[in-house]
Amino acid sequence: MKNYYIDTVNVIINGVEQELVTITGMGDYNINIIKSKAIEIVKPHYPNSILAAVILEHKEVALEEYKAITGSNPPWI
Repeated sequence: MKNYYIDTVNVIINGVEQELVTITGMGDYNINIIKSKAIEIVKPHYPNSILAAVILEHKEVALEEYKAITGSNPPWI
């Protein structure tokens, strides 16, 4: 059975502003990849800012729960 996960990541912009990002995935979990993806999503809106990512919530889910939360099938299915 494959592992599906949903993370809520807080991206801190210049130590002042914050933006919440949801990252979903499957398979091996790597905290550094999750943080990098969150920063990659926010970076275009704040190109000259210093960004830091903090994982607020990590949730392992089954495929059916994943589909219910995201509203669709994972793109790799």
